[in-house]
Amino acid sequence: MTSPPSSPKPKSKKILPLAIIAVIVIAILLVPVALAGGFTVPVSKVTFNETTGSFTHTDAQVSVSTVTVYEYYLSIRSRGTVQTTDTDVSSSGGSSNITISLRLTNPSNQTIDLGHTNINGGIGTRSHTLYLSIDQGVKAPGTYKLDITITANLTVLGITASFSTIIHSNWTIS
Repeated sequence: MTSPPSSPKPKSKKILPLAIIAVIVIAILLVPVALAGGFTVPVSKVTFNETTGSFTHTDAQVSVSTVTVYEYYLSIRSRGTVQTTDTDVSSSGGSSNITISLRLTNPSNQTIDLGHTNINGGIGTRSHTLYLSIDQGVKAPGTYKLDITITANLTVLGITASFSTIIHSNWTIS
């Protein structure tokens, strides 16, 4: 004797996984666009160097580009606002505690405190890159001003020294 054939799965059980996958794909594609208010966003890249041992810094250089919301959220934003690279730093000569504070003034003349970053390590030269975009308030056309305050506390051969300076940077988004 043979057993009766099993009944086929109801169509709803086949469609449900496809519907869930479709909803996830749509969310992945639409959420960044909804958050940004469009398919592209302006990104301002601010770069400068500081040398703690000689208490010097370079002027900030700014470049503005337009990227897709997907590039911004999946690549640029995921790395953080402040990125620092030790270009010539040595811990054999002493130690440093550096704080970089950021204050942005937008085209509406509103000042936004973007917080601060602390860096601990040796004494020497570091390269800093800041990425500012919609999450930091850089989105509307107009002129922006960024005040970068660098405060460093150094210890060399048991002697402590401190310095503080402000780098001003202005740029326009059209």
